[in-house]
Amino acid sequence: MVIGYGMIDLFMEGVGSLKGKRRIVLKILDRTRNKFPVSITEVDMQDLWQRARIGYCVVGTNQEIVQRTLHQVCDYVESLHLAQVTQMETGIVIEKGQRF
Repeated sequence: MVIGYGMIDLFMEGVGSLKGKRRIVLKILDRTRNKFPVSITEVDMQDLWQRARIGYCVVGTNQEIVQRTLHQVCDYVESLHLAQVTQMETGIVIEKGQRF
């Protein structure tokens, strides 16, 4: 099993309320969920008007496919031009032969 995870920090210039921020973040989350097989949500900075941190993960059996999906999500969020991406981070966890 291969687990890929990522975090994306966003800056939303010109947003003057939490309601405006939520509208943008929800668009990003919904569009990303519809395009990629990932679990994604806002994980930090919920009380800041112009900043958000989105966390996402994908699970698979092939490390290359999981890694590609992680990078495609980053590129896609950036291509939406709904918010400025200020930082991106991804990682991979590989589990072999372990059972719970």
